[in-house]
Amino acid sequence: MSTGRVRDGLRERLPGSWQGVAAGGCVAVVVGAYLSVLYDVVTVVGDPLLFAGAVAGAVLLAGVLRALRWTRAVGLAAALLGGGLAVYLSVVPPAYLDALSPTRVIKDTVALLTGYSVLRMPAAGAWATAVAPAPTFLAAYLAFRAQWTRAAGVAAAALGFFVLTGDSATTTTLVGVLAAASAVGFGTLSAHAASARQTQVLTVVLAVMVVGAATVAVVPGGESPVVPAASTNPSASSLVSADGYVGVGGSLELDPTVQFVVETERAAYYRAGVYDRYTGDGWVRTADVGSATPPVPTGERVRQRITAERTLDVLPSVAVPQTVRGIDAEVSDGGLLVDGPTLRAGDTYVVESRRPVADGATLARSTGPVPDRVAATYRQLPDSTDDRVVDLAASLTAGEASNYERAAAVERWLEANKAYSLDAPRPDGDLVTAFVLGDAPGYCTYYASAMAVMLRSQGVPARFVTGFTSGQQVADDEWVVRGVDSHAWVEVYVPEQGWVRFDPTPSGERERAEQARVEAARENGTDGVDAAGSADGTWTPSETETTTTTTANVTTGERVESGAPTAQSAYGVGELEGASTDPANVTAPSGSGPSAGGGPTLPPTSTLLVWGVLVGGLLAAARYTGLADRAYRAVWLRWLPHGDPVEEVEHAFERVEYVLERRHRERDPGETVREYVAAVPADDRARRVAELRERARYAGRVDADDAAEARRLARSLAAENSRLPGPRR
Repeated sequence: MSTGRVRDGLRERLPGSWQGVAAGGCVAVVVGAYLSVLYDVVTVVGDPLLFAGAVAGAVLLAGVLRALRWTRAVGLAAALLGGGLAVYLSVVPPAYLDALSPTRVIKDTVALLTGYSVLRMPAAGAWATAVAPAPTFLAAYLAFRAQWTRAAGVAAAALGFFVLTGDSATTTTLVGVLAAASAVGFGTLSAHAASARQTQVLTVVLAVMVVGAATVAVVPGGESPVVPAASTNPSASSLVSADGYVGVGGSLELDPTVQFVVETERAAYYRAGVYDRYTGDGWVRTADVGSATPPVPTGERVRQRITAERTLDVLPSVAVPQTVRGIDAEVSDGGLLVDGPTLRAGDTYVVESRRPVADGATLARSTGPVPDRVAATYRQLPDSTDDRVVDLAASLTAGEASNYERAAAVERWLEANKAYSLDAPRPDGDLVTAFVLGDAPGYCTYYASAMAVMLRSQGVPARFVTGFTSGQQVADDEWVVRGVDSHAWVEVYVPEQGWVRFDPTPSGERERAEQARVEAARENGTDGVDAAGSADGTWTPSETETTTTTTANVTTGERVESGAPTAQSAYGVGELEGASTDPANVTAPSGSGPSAGGGPTLPPTSTLLVWGVLVGGLLAAARYTGLADRAYRAVWLRWLPHGDPVEEVEHAFERVEYVLERRHRERDPGETVREYVAAVPADDRARRVAELRERARYAGRVDADDAAEARRLARSLAAENSRLPGPRR
């Protein structure tokens, strides 16, 4: 085979120019963008190594089958997707399969395309691993065939799906869009053998896109893809909402206005949200289908009449609700009131709940098996969980025989060893790792997240719960609950008993912060701070109603003390008879754990990529307009290096010659320096430097003084250069 044929064959398989290489790189970036979204899912719940193997296998298959016809490649990609989904369905909970129907598939698809996060799906890690190979194979196949536009389109479509689900961050999306546009542009330039100046124009256009995106993000609520926005502070309404995700971290803004009023016999906590999947910086509520139905509680019955004082998108209730009247709502397997209406001010409903057993000794003895679905769902931990957190939890729970006792041990340690503050910093990386091992303070979401993760690491099923504490008592059987009473705590699964509540957040600091916020709102005249006589102060029972003893219900709350019960008094778990009462007997590991002060960190990779495009575009624009060349020449003209006198004189003449060319004309080929200086109207300074250059080159007779004179004269001419027109050609 001739050399020409070999070259032609290679051109069919490889990019024909550096623009083709750039197009291939851009396709890889788009693929990496949507794969990064899937990888984030897998690191939360799944097997990252299996995911990486599936992706690598898809790319390898595309390389081997790059000669396959386009239609057959599409068919193979569809087969990969169908096979992956079949594997996924084989690992989802049986209850999900039982509920599967064409209508259910359509509803789930619509939900995903309208903001339902992939992380909320059952077996989300298996789904991510199942769907990744198909688009990756097809995009890689097209890239191997140098069909850049099609390859970018396939990858961009996959990324667009995750934009619709809400799983792709703003910067990741922008990187993908820019890379897709770049792949199309560079691919087109490569196909038409474009010039360097045309490539520079494309680079400038991409940079303009970055600037435009950053400019649009300046509007209120926008997020800049160039400089990541500072973390906004979560509020009470974001902590307790109907949303399927709760972010944790950053300072908390407390809402002092009244949310609802409760008529009930005793103080209680009101459950509003249950979350099972921890991501490292937040909690996700997955589909309720397939959850194991907990045992029916055998504790006391509690009746609550709840009246909304403002619009509420949640239906708070005492755990565990059994029936509800006054509104059309259902009780989920997770113990929440769901599928109900949005409440308006004045709306009322009545809930009958039944508490778990209220005997600590009984709970401590409950060491039976945990249902498989409970274990699979409520022991999940992301890969970001630090081994030192696991080791600490193991040391705290060593020797404890039951889930209840292990939970009590972790609760006591957190209460005694971690500081409380509403102005807690948002750490980089995994929140629990930073909070448990560092010195920074936290509030309820920090404490609850830490306790749930530490217990899960020891095989104890635990979940993150949001809702409201009991609020301010205004009568014997009435409480006013405000936004400041929104709270997060932990529920631990106790075999044969169900979910038992624990609250590791120290009560004193929390209650003082809440009261201060309410008093400040009253002083400022904020509307809606009081209801049902709450402005008159907390109700106190009369002397005949005051009890003289304190009974500890160390299980689920309600330690009834003399006087009005407080929200935190519900958690006297540390008083369990026979339990260790030394909460500081184990300390967090020392060493390189995260702390509040941490050093500087780099922005996310996606942000760095955006900055790379922006900087590249600016450099291309500078080169295209000649600005870069002018800037370089301005510095070059005025900077003359010191060294050997002969070399100094030579450098000085180069500057003089450049100035003469700009003033008059370029030196012709073969024209000597003496002839050139004589032919153009050079002044005495130029002639003197030319004379020194001739002496240095041919006689070698110049000294430091001659070199200094040449530099001085060259700089004098260079100072006038900025006012000169360009060279005449």
